[in-house]
Amino acid sequence: MATKNIQQEIQDRIESFVNELSGLVRQAGLAAVHEALAGDTAPKRDGRSRKKRSAPARRKAVKRVARKLGKRAKRSTAQVEAVAARILSHVKANEGTGVTEMGAALRMTPKEMRLPILRLVADKKLKTSGARRGTKYHAAGRSTGAKKKASKKRSKKKAVRRKTKGAGRKGGKKK
Repeated sequence: MATKNIQQEIQDRIESFVNELSGLVRQAGLAAVHEALAGDTAPKRDGRSRKKRSAPARRKAVKRVARKLGKRAKRSTAQVEAVAARILSHVKANEGTGVTEMGAALRMTPKEMRLPILRLVADKKLKTSGARRGTKYHAAGRSTGAKKKASKKRSKKKAVRRKTKGAGRKGGKKK
């Protein structure tokens, strides 16, 4: 009988321990859910601040990175002019090419060619036709065939108007 009592006592203590432990687990779970829903805890960070930098601070950071990489952040005027000369000679040889064709031929990205092309257009060394991605470039001083055809049509229309200008008046043509 003594062994039965001891076994029963052990069983009771294990049962009370399990009940107490499950109660603590429930409390911890409820506390975690409550904190998550209430938003009491802020997300953990690695210690660095995440503030946005001002424009001058960003520029300094870019320059620092560029120095580490061994590249200039901006191209010099001479470099831009050299690229512009290459672009102009290519356009003179290949009228009506777009930026992608020029980039493939000159082994440059459209981003690298943007500033030189803008300067050439502003200096009126290049003319453009089309819009946006369909923009084609032509050397200044050369006229494209499409413009010649359009101007011929306009001149024919003007000639027809001149001939018929007086015919619409009352009384007809003057004699």
